[in-house]
Amino acid sequence: MNFGEPSCGVLYVATGRRHLVEAARSAESVRKHMPRLPILLYTDQTNVKFQVFTEIRKIDQPQYSFGDKILPLKETPFERTLFLDTDTHLCAPVHDLFEILDRFDLAASHAPYRPARPSSTPSCFCELNSGVIAYRRNTETICFFDEWMQLYQDFVVATNSTPDQPALRQALYESSIRIYILPPEYNLRTVMPGFSGRGTVKILHGRGLPMQHLENWINGSQNIRVFLSSPRQLTRNHLEILSPKGRYITAVLTAFIQPWIKAESILRPWKRRFFKTEP
Repeated sequence: MNFGEPSCGVLYVATGRRHLVEAARSAESVRKHMPRLPILLYTDQTNVKFQVFTEIRKIDQPQYSFGDKILPLKETPFERTLFLDTDTHLCAPVHDLFEILDRFDLAASHAPYRPARPSSTPSCFCELNSGVIAYRRNTETICFFDEWMQLYQDFVVATNSTPDQPALRQALYESSIRIYILPPEYNLRTVMPGFSGRGTVKILHGRGLPMQHLENWINGSQNIRVFLSSPRQLTRNHLEILSPKGRYITAVLTAFIQPWIKAESILRPWKRRFFKTEP
């Protein structure tokens, strides 16, 4: 397969100026590693100046929620699409994500943070993260996206909340499409504890730190790696070392870090007020 042909492409959905800027930054990383690949942007913003996108399509009635992306996923012009959230960063070419669609209709990673939400699906059928999705355009996936949208709208009405992954989980469970689960190297969430096997982490996903810095640091080793996004995750609430001596190490770390966490939580509102940081 010639991955420079329009049959394969990358898709972004960005509503709001902040997400548009993020999408352009992410698209630059795609262009760096896969320069011939078309990049399509759906956005509500007008007069988009970024030249990195091959095509820009207008979203006329954005809801400014996770649901804004479902219809564009269905309307992709590509036979094989890689959808990326705006806060992603490519560290290497990922042509293999299109190649795996020879055998599967959709590929995505497990959501590393899996809240215990009520669901009619079995507990072992976990949520997938909707920020990195490779998929084929065919009759089955078009029907799947319709079902996802309907389930999402029902979920919003029933819960008055807007996460899209519960509806994605149910739609996948009820669908007959062929699903492949990607390893974390293809969607490493940087805002929570993570794990990577040997080799290059190819897609980073998260906010808070410069992505190029994270790429250099994370891929500075090709060994098995464990990542923590914050010192607070070194406490017993998040970390346990399973060897006998590890319990004592965890206890020491918790005793040392817990006072800092408490102080930081007290000072956080003042930091936001005086330094205008985001929540």
